[in-house]
Amino acid sequence: MPPTPRKKSKGPTPSSARKRKAPTSPAAAAAAPRRPPSRLEFRAPVDGAWYDARVAVQRGALRVMYEQFLEELDEWYDPARLASAGDVAALRARFRARSAPLDDARCRDLRAGAPLCVSCALDGGELKFYDAVLESVSPAAHETVDGEERCACRFAVRWAEGPRAGSREEVGVERVCCVQPSPLQDPVLDEFLDGVTKLLDVADGKGNVASTQAIGSTAAAAAEGGLPVDAPPGFHR
Repeated sequence: MPPTPRKKSKGPTPSSARKRKAPTSPAAAAAAPRRPPSRLEFRAPVDGAWYDARVAVQRGALRVMYEQFLEELDEWYDPARLASAGDVAALRARFRARSAPLDDARCRDLRAGAPLCVSCALDGGELKFYDAVLESVSPAAHETVDGEERCACRFAVRWAEGPRAGSREEVGVERVCCVQPSPLQDPVLDEFLDGVTKLLDVADGKGNVASTQAIGSTAAAAAEGGLPVDAPPGFHR
């Protein structure tokens, strides 16, 4: 399916657009934006790529909503399926602050070892974003087009994730986003995960019966909101 542009001020082109894709379903390409721009991104379980997303808690379940894609692609996380502190930590690690596209005028600020989120061209022309580490920058003279500076430098990166993990590639500025050093701060996500952690603490400190009843009531409320009771472990799309 055609990817969704991650736009820069100068506007994307077919060969150089910063783009995000939903993990599955060609129908997503026709979806109109449903929500304001997100401030976080999510590493999808289905392909390990990063996507702009938003979260909400509905009927006790965490709903992960991919930015600019159909609701049928949303993922639901049932607290009853998060059975340990490790499960909660693993889910939390799938979220981070939204990576910012590298500004053409800021390329000289990058240093070797910088964590990046880079578009990876896959078979069939698909582009998905995976983490990589900057190894070096090959400087080139910048151009000015319509009053805007355009970077012509090349960036040597080593893929940390995705189908090319461990390999090296040279890319242009249009494919590079910078992973944000600041910790993710999302009150909805924090409240949900902290709440599940407290339920688990109850199980450890006061017995499994009380905790199971508390989590069970939350799961039942989630089912009332549209989350099937037979959702697979961890999440349901």
